[in-house]
Amino acid sequence: MSVALSAPSVRPALFPPPSVPLRFTDGDRYEWTHTRDVWTRTDGLWVPSSQDDPRDDGTGTWTDAEVSACLSRAVEGWDARQRFVPAQPGHQLPGRPILGLPTAHNAAQYVLDHQDDRLVPVRDLVAAHDEDAAYDVPGVITAQATARVLSGIVTDHGTVRVRYDESAGRIYARYQRPNDVGSVLCLHVFVLTEQGA
Repeated sequence: MSVALSAPSVRPALFPPPSVPLRFTDGDRYEWTHTRDVWTRTDGLWVPSSQDDPRDDGTGTWTDAEVSACLSRAVEGWDARQRFVPAQPGHQLPGRPILGLPTAHNAAQYVLDHQDDRLVPVRDLVAAHDEDAAYDVPGVITAQATARVLSGIVTDHGTVRVRYDESAGRIYARYQRPNDVGSVLCLHVFVLTEQGA
């Protein structure tokens, strides 16, 4: 009798939020992975919601300042249990076309994870495929590095839409990338931050 052995499930490293956003926008999410509590920014307040039950579970609402303080502590304490998930833009990217990049602020780069259909830090997506390589990926990049990454995206891909939403403190880049079955829609969101790179 032969027994099929399956490979042990390896959980990739979990990283804390890469930074504290300069500004928030409605649709952003703040998650506690250890308790499954989720807050979604709605009309300027962080309203409790849950992936299992969208009703208020008694956790109360938060202000932007309170969420910023919590994320600051998570970043400083390397607390991977707290997550910031930027709102996904709709078909029309918000903001205006970029003429010149804002150079006053560093940014945390988020990309669309097609498996979970959510924006995740680049470092987390790398960790899902190669944990060791993820430790070399910076959580925050300088304004100059952001400009280089965007320039590379524009150079490497034919039809790229890049927009800057000043009110949300975000730069969006969306393009099609060819793959084995046709193409995949890629989205990069640079969330501006005052935190050092």
